Amino acid sequence: MDSKEIITYLETAEEQLNDAELVFKEERYALSAFLSASCAENATSALLITLGAKPSKKHRNSLVLNRLASSVPSKVQPNLREIIKSMKTLEPHITKARYPIRRGLELFPPSKFYTREITKNALTQAQKVVKNVKLLVSWRLRENRTAMSKESIL
Repeated sequence: MDSKEIITYLETAEEQLNDAELVFKEERYALSAFLSASCAENATSALLITLGAKPSKKHRNSLVLNRLASSVPSKVQPNLREIIKSMKTLEPHITKARYPIRRGLELFPPSKFYTREITKNALTQAQKVVKNVKLLVSWRLRENRTAMSKESIL
């Protein structure tokens, strides 16, 4: 586990979450949704590295987390399940918020699709992901420190 890499992903996630909140206030909803999704992706990348896995290169960290879910202790599974659920709602925004959206025969820029309600939901989900990822990363780091302490005693 590379703690510098984990910290960098978490710092990036925090910065993107702050930026998503700022542009939300400016009613730039497509950008806020994109930053929310990107923030959650970076946070879950930190979690995956913490768990000894590699982040998805296809913006699908929810799938990688889902495969790992059975290998984490039951006491942290509710948090992990909540992260996965949130990621499934956020991941489509990584591309949807960047490219024109087709509705029937018409093509619309993302700014015409994203409403305050859609974006507020994305922002809320991203906030939940960051909160839960921080809990799980700190749990895992404590577990590792405990294991290392036990080894040094032996």
